[in-house]
Amino acid sequence: MNAKSYKLLVILAGVGLVIAVIVAASLLLVEGAPKYTPLSRQALEAKELAPDFTLPTLNGVDFHLGDHKGKPVLINFFASWCLPCREEMPVIEKIVREYGPKGVIFLGVAVDDTEEKMKSFITKYGVTFPVGLDKTATIQKSFDIYGIPTTYFISKQGIINYSHSGAVTEELLRHELDKLL
Repeated sequence: MNAKSYKLLVILAGVGLVIAVIVAASLLLVEGAPKYTPLSRQALEAKELAPDFTLPTLNGVDFHLGDHKGKPVLINFFASWCLPCREEMPVIEKIVREYGPKGVIFLGVAVDDTEEKMKSFITKYGVTFPVGLDKTATIQKSFDIYGIPTTYFISKQGIINYSHSGAVTEELLRHELDKLL
């Protein structure tokens, strides 16, 4: 292929790309953006009920979310290998000691983890609230978790009031829990 042919090919490819972008943009304007919104955004906007579930915990007692209506619930999705999870767990544990006596229910849900590593993590960070391993990822999927850590704040009525992706701070935890009390 000579230089002229190569230049022509590059120009035609560029023009084709520009046309493809224009067509795609036109379709989006006509048809609109996709209507799918992750559960957490829907829950924030529509204040939807939290998905109900039952999770076996390390202390041998099943945690059934529906049993805790009438109390605010904080659910923290984490994994032993997650660095931000390691940073936030002592903060959560501090808040557990402060807000547990006020009636807030705390639950840790380990995802994409092993039971052995989860237990080691719980011991290392002195976690005192109920924790279980979502072995089948059913709970993770029902909450549409796509990154960890993710923390859900659920009202006394069982409605998702707020969700936070990433490590939580003491200030954020207090702010959101105070709204639920």
